[in-house]
Amino acid sequence: MFDRQIQNFTQKPLIIIAKLFLKFLKPNQMTILGFILGFFMCILIFFQFYFAALALLFLNRFCDGLDGTMARLTTPTPLGGYLDIVSDFTIYSGFVLAFGFSNSNYTTLSMILLFLYIGTGTTFLAKAAIQTQLDKISETNDAIEGLPKSFHYTSGLVEGTETIIFMVLCLLFPNFFILISIIFGILCFITFISRVIVCYVEFNL
Repeated sequence: MFDRQIQNFTQKPLIIIAKLFLKFLKPNQMTILGFILGFFMCILIFFQFYFAALALLFLNRFCDGLDGTMARLTTPTPLGGYLDIVSDFTIYSGFVLAFGFSNSNYTTLSMILLFLYIGTGTTFLAKAAIQTQLDKISETNDAIEGLPKSFHYTSGLVEGTETIIFMVLCLLFPNFFILISIIFGILCFITFISRVIVCYVEFNL
């Protein structure tokens, strides 16, 4: 819901940092580095080292923001877009799975959250998959600072920013994982339903 607004504030600093990293790293290498950091974050959650996991979460999200900017400063590729989305969804689901494995009291709720992740993720990816069949929207509406993107995003109540907030809250207040997850799960469900309705109406025109 707030992704566009956040990008307006973060894109310029990221462009400056991305130009520095491009001197010794490629965009896809940054994506892989972010995935590795996210993977170890999930392991730390399993062993209940929450503050250390929080540090890796911030690094993972930093890499995620940086790799796309690096790609747009060079040439976005299908492989880059593929690796980026696979990495994101794998880490998001791994985060919930790690909490479920770390405490048996969280297992059932984690399973429900994974189901809701699949629901919101499917509505997101399904729209993107058929984007080329829709009326083309001006590229300036999908790019920041005139830089092209390799992937078109579908807005919703729960997007990347809200997911990161959920993850941060879980790591800061792990004893409240159940409450935080219930609230986030409800928002995911609303996002799923609203996207289906919006796309149904749009495609029926």
